[in-house]
Amino acid sequence: MVFSSLSFIFCFLPIFLLLDNVPWLRKIKIYRNYLLIISSLLFYLWGEGKGVFLLLILAIANLLIGRFLIFIKERNLNKVSDFVLFLGVCANLATLIYYKYLNWFLSQLTELPLFSDISIKNHALPLGISFFTFHAISYLVDIYKNVTPKHQKNEFLAYFFMFPHLVAGPIVRFRDIRDDLHERKLDFNLFFYGMFRFILGVNKKVLIANSAATVANIAFSADSSQLGCLFAWVGILAYSVQIYFDFSGYSDMAIGLAAMMGIRFKENFNSPYKANSIKDFWRRWHISLSSWLRDYLYIPLGGSRCSKIINYRNLVCVFILCGLWHGAAYTFLVWGLFHGLLLIFERTKLGIYLEKAPAVLRHSYAFFMILIGWVFFRADTLNDALSYLKEMFSFNTNIETFYYIGNLNLIAIFVGLLIAFFGKNMNYEFSQGVFSIPKVRNITVILHLMLFVVSIVYLYAAKTNPFIYFNF
Repeated sequence: MVFSSLSFIFCFLPIFLLLDNVPWLRKIKIYRNYLLIISSLLFYLWGEGKGVFLLLILAIANLLIGRFLIFIKERNLNKVSDFVLFLGVCANLATLIYYKYLNWFLSQLTELPLFSDISIKNHALPLGISFFTFHAISYLVDIYKNVTPKHQKNEFLAYFFMFPHLVAGPIVRFRDIRDDLHERKLDFNLFFYGMFRFILGVNKKVLIANSAATVANIAFSADSSQLGCLFAWVGILAYSVQIYFDFSGYSDMAIGLAAMMGIRFKENFNSPYKANSIKDFWRRWHISLSSWLRDYLYIPLGGSRCSKIINYRNLVCVFILCGLWHGAAYTFLVWGLFHGLLLIFERTKLGIYLEKAPAVLRHSYAFFMILIGWVFFRADTLNDALSYLKEMFSFNTNIETFYYIGNLNLIAIFVGLLIAFFGKNMNYEFSQGVFSIPKVRNITVILHLMLFVVSIVYLYAAKTNPFIYFNF
């Protein structure tokens, strides 16, 4: 089940919100957490079926390991806690590797004569496994570092199973939402803000991302030699709009759903296409992932407080793993390596010159490099990516391809780019216990309500596209 589906919007969500706000039940402190746990399992079972058993096993295992870590840390058994943390992290990573990477690795081995007889047993990739694996690891590491507040079992389970972030993020840390889980108060300001944020996300996904996806799919499924230079550029611009509005739209919906429950998620996007460097891009794009990689991988490897060579090694390692986290394919590996090398470039003298360049030049450089990277991210194979790039920089002309796309799709791409480059950030502000929508007048809310009706009509008339990050 996806958030931008009629069954979720008109069936699952209303029933959950009604049960979540029953006045006499809401007074029972743990009621809302257990309701969230059960509802989240039903949500996952609806779309994933048997995968729910793996989710349950991982939740119970990490809960027990976390409890044991707390017990050990209270008794200052540091060497034992090191070993327990190591086992816990390895167990989570082993699960991820088995389901996501083992078949890919074996398929590469079978291409060698020595391993050609290896049989590969296909198994389905559990929905959201990359996300809840990272949730589990951050939970254990934070307990080890003594930064996780004391908590009840139901609070961890509500965090781990929570359907807003379960299958496609954002990557939420338990310590950031524990207080909200512990004291589930009804906040009308937060609730109505959550409704607005959810509607905003639906509109971004349905009206812009889905429309741009039509053009991107045509461009990347066609024979690149028949595309023509112009349509190749239109195709990658379409994909840049699709992936941004698809994932930021999902994040808006997740943040909005959590807010309606009284839980505050941190922002996951901050106008990434306004970045003036690749370093700035990663401060704005998928913030929950980039900050997770920084805190749990980059800094433990030595971060930037080391020699330049070691620092460059750390960047390359982190971004290769970032690429592979998105999928078991050479295209993702190259995408991650490409970004890692760009970050190294920006730390050299040439990068210093870039910082002194005019703002337009810096923004143009960043967006151009982001587009090149998206080609590898979207293409099915490395050969496809290289062929697509070749066509982008050719002088081939073929206007016939444009006949396959509608004007509304092109308008959606254009509007998406305008919003991405010049639109005001719609993120919330939180101060003194009150959520507010900064610098947004009622007309904006009314406009999005009207667009929401259009989105519902669109969903009724056509099938929804799954979110891109459901694949990761």
